[in-house]
Amino acid sequence: MHKTIDPAVLYFGTPVALISTLNEDGSPNVAPMSSAWWLGWSCMLGLGQMSKTSENLIRTRECVINLPSAAMAAAVDRLAMTTGRNPVPEKKKDWGYRFEPDKFGVSGLTAEPSMVVAPPRVRECPVQMEGVVRRYEPFGKNVSAYAFEVHIEKLHVEETLLVDGAGRHIDPLAWRPLLMSFCRFFSLGGEVHPSKLAESNFMRAVAGAERKAS
Repeated sequence: MHKTIDPAVLYFGTPVALISTLNEDGSPNVAPMSSAWWLGWSCMLGLGQMSKTSENLIRTRECVINLPSAAMAAAVDRLAMTTGRNPVPEKKKDWGYRFEPDKFGVSGLTAEPSMVVAPPRVRECPVQMEGVVRRYEPFGKNVSAYAFEVHIEKLHVEETLLVDGAGRHIDPLAWRPLLMSFCRFFSLGGEVHPSKLAESNFMRAVAGAERKAS
């Protein structure tokens, strides 16, 4: 039987992403989030309007979307309750956030240069996507947030995750993303059932269309 509820947190979550951007003084900011989804080479990010990341994205229109593995949970968690905004917005201060100017330092992660955007990549992340903001707009009825549409310009993937030397396919059995569900960290379990979609002409058609568009 289903029960109609009013949960304290309605946040099913997605794979965790570390969004790196540049502050006004050129210093890097990196922040965890888990409201992101993809269609082809386009990504939609949902970010709070109070965040430094949102401010940087609106000003510079560039970012790197870094996807950490499940093994990086501790490093990601060290960024929790930190913000690049100074002064800290009052609501965030009430939630327990503190200003942290050196996000890479406090997390123990390493910044490395990107190829086509100014913000750095996170070296430890096995997947790194350099992107540009195409558009953004306010999002949500009961939440103060923005929806950012980001186009992926360059994709970098750790070689151990690739099925073949050409790099056309990422091995889903090797990829172990860090997931967030109701604000708690999880990883993937084993494959639960064969997928007809994965073996269908749809996948080949999508791959062909993306090759023509790139």
